[in-house]
Amino acid sequence: MSKTKNHRRKRRFFRLPLIIILTIVLLISYARYIEPYNLTAQEISYTTDNLPKQVKIAIFADTHFSKYYTPENFSDVVSRINASAPDLVFFLGDLVDDFSTYDGDITEIEKQLASINARMGKFAVYGNHDYGGKMQFTYPDIIEAGGFQLLINEIAAFDDMNIAILGIDDMVIGYGDPASAAGLPENSYNIALCHEPDIADHIINYNVDVMFAGHTHGRQINLKIFDSYILPKYGKKYIKGNFDFDNIRKTSLYVTSGIGMTKLPFRFASPPEINLITIG
Repeated sequence: MSKTKNHRRKRRFFRLPLIIILTIVLLISYARYIEPYNLTAQEISYTTDNLPKQVKIAIFADTHFSKYYTPENFSDVVSRINASAPDLVFFLGDLVDDFSTYDGDITEIEKQLASINARMGKFAVYGNHDYGGKMQFTYPDIIEAGGFQLLINEIAAFDDMNIAILGIDDMVIGYGDPASAAGLPENSYNIALCHEPDIADHIINYNVDVMFAGHTHGRQINLKIFDSYILPKYGKKYIKGNFDFDNIRKTSLYVTSGIGMTKLPFRFASPPEINLITIG
C-alpha cells in the first residue's frame, strides 16, 4: 500500500470522530439555546352546531418559570395570544418549575398573566408543580392577580353561549376528581380542563365534548426511546396533539406541548407552543 493511501485513511479515521463530536455539540446547543425559545402557534378547529356563534380559544401550559425561562421570555406568548383576539384563554397548570428555589420576581409573572386579553374570560387549573415546591397556597393568589379564575373540580357556565367549562384539579399531588364531570349539562357544549391528559379515559364517560391538557411537554426531548424515563404519571398514553374518541359524545382531547422545561433545560423536536382553537 502506498504512503499516500495510508495517509488518507488516517485522515478519514481522525475526521469521523471530530464530525461526530461537532454534531453532538451542535445538537446540544440547539436543544439548549434555540428550540426552547422557538415558540410555535398550533391551530385546530372543532365543529359543532351547539353554539350560537364561533368561539376562539387560546391555551397554554407548563410555563415552568425558572432561571431558564423567565417572564421576559413569556412576553412572546402574551403577544401571540393577544394577536389572536381570543374569546377564552385557558392555562393548564405548572406555572413555576420549583417555587421553593425560584428567585425571580413573582409580580412580573402576575403582570404578564394580567396582560393577556380574553373577551369572555381566563381560566386556570392546578398542575402538579403548582402543588409542589411549597406553592399550593400561593398559586391561587398569583392566578387571581393575573386575572384568571381558578377551577378546582368546578364548572363555569356561559349560558348565553351555551358553553360549560370544567376545571379538574391536579391528579398527581392534588385532589383531581374526574367524576366532577357528572355535573356538566347534557345540552351545552362542554369543555374539560385538566393538567394530566390520561384521565381522558375517565371523562369520556361523561358529557364532555373536548378536553385540553398539558403535562407531557410533548416529551420535551422527543425521542421515544426515553419514554419510560421522561413521561410523567398520567401522561404516558396521550402525549401530544389531537385524539378523537369513539364514545357517544365523540369527545376530542388536545394535549399541548407546553411552553417551558423541567429537570433539564432542553427541548428537542418538541418546540414550545400555544394552541389557537376555533369551535363552531
